[in-house]
Amino acid sequence: MFSYDEEGGFSVREILLAADSTPETEHLRNLFWEQLFAALNELPEDQRQVFIWNELEDVSFNEIAKRTGEKVNTLISRKRYAVLHLRKRLEQLYKEIIEQ
Repeated sequence: MFSYDEEGGFSVREILLAADSTPETEHLRNLFWEQLFAALNELPEDQRQVFIWNELEDVSFNEIAKRTGEKVNTLISRKRYAVLHLRKRLEQLYKEIIEQ
């Protein structure tokens, strides 16, 4: 049901946007959304915003750079810190999901 991304982490989009809809997948999806936003709220605002724009809203780094006036490399770095935090914070939940 879920896969790893190119960096060896899990694919957030695949979990959140999976097409199958059973009571179990809906429960897991809701639980994952809850945990994701709790983890996002632990991040500094600039990291959180870059992650949300790029990963959840599919906004390119170039577009984010235009919106914020920040350099693309700075934005990439901020997203990387966000991804590392989220990966660590959501690792246990991910393991529970794939073991089902």
